[in-house]
Amino acid sequence: MQFLINFIQSADLNLFHFINQSLSNPVFDWLMPIFDNARNWIIPLLIVWIVLMVKDKSNRWKLAILIPLIILLCDQTGGFIKSFELRDRPWFALGTEVVNHLGGKGGKHYSFPSNHAANITGIAIVFSYIYRKYKLIFWSFAGVISFSRVYIGVHYPADVLTGIILGCIFGFGLTTIWTMWIETRRKN
Repeated sequence: MQFLINFIQSADLNLFHFINQSLSNPVFDWLMPIFDNARNWIIPLLIVWIVLMVKDKSNRWKLAILIPLIILLCDQTGGFIKSFELRDRPWFALGTEVVNHLGGKGGKHYSFPSNHAANITGIAIVFSYIYRKYKLIFWSFAGVISFSRVYIGVHYPADVLTGIILGCIFGFGLTTIWTMWIETRRKN
């Protein structure tokens, strides 16, 4: 069992160094830190959400209920897990001389899991559920944000993967419950 744990930790660290250092380039060094500050991507997402709620009357209730709920579930669960301080952030644990650290310095002991990845994955699932033909856009956006967490040195790949898994669990769970609830209401 210890062999497996050591293998996973080694693979996680090697993948971190590959993304954070080997893929480092001036374009990504400029672009990826933009996604560190959630305000840079939450405000446009919030505007899209509000516009859709106003214009798309047939999906208004889905948007009004599922989007805030997915954010609440993902963010609070991720925050709860982080409160155990299971893992330091890479820039703190490995040092800024080893890590290409392009993000903020907050939460040095709160690396696991990535709330950015959990939230954006959950949001992508809900939006994909409502607007299936645009799912590539939603998932591309979620992929860039998740990738940026490792690239800027604030999370390990396993932190991001765990965040994605949390987002998937809550996203698929909520959309399944919503679908079952609607089908039950239609039968009655």
